Amino acid sequence: MIRYLFVFVMLIHGLIHLAGFAAAFGFSRIDPISSEITRPVGALSLIATISLTLTTVFFLLRNENWLWAAILSILVSQTVILMAWQDARFGTILNIIIVLGLLTDILTKEINVIFRD
Repeated sequence: MIRYLFVFVMLIHGLIHLAGFAAAFGFSRIDPISSEITRPVGALSLIATISLTLTTVFFLLRNENWLWAAILSILVSQTVILMAWQDARFGTILNIIIVLGLLTDILTKEINVIFRD
């Protein structure tokens, strides 16, 4: 159950970044924001969407590369959030959830290695 909740968080986070991309390139409008989303920030938002989607797919397939994809996703996502902090600061909470999932996976693997030997 937690696994699917984690997947849901990553997908929703990616969709939120997709909204930033759409707003920056004039495909849609986000009313409650206080500043304009520039095209470079919109492009980074699209990269965040793609990387979060890949992270989710890798995670669901139990592919070890999900860890690296998650790190890339968090870095890109947090960069976008920092560039639009006033409007996007709550996205940091979703990134923290992803970091916690990442750390949980790493620690679980380390504990398994310790007790296997």
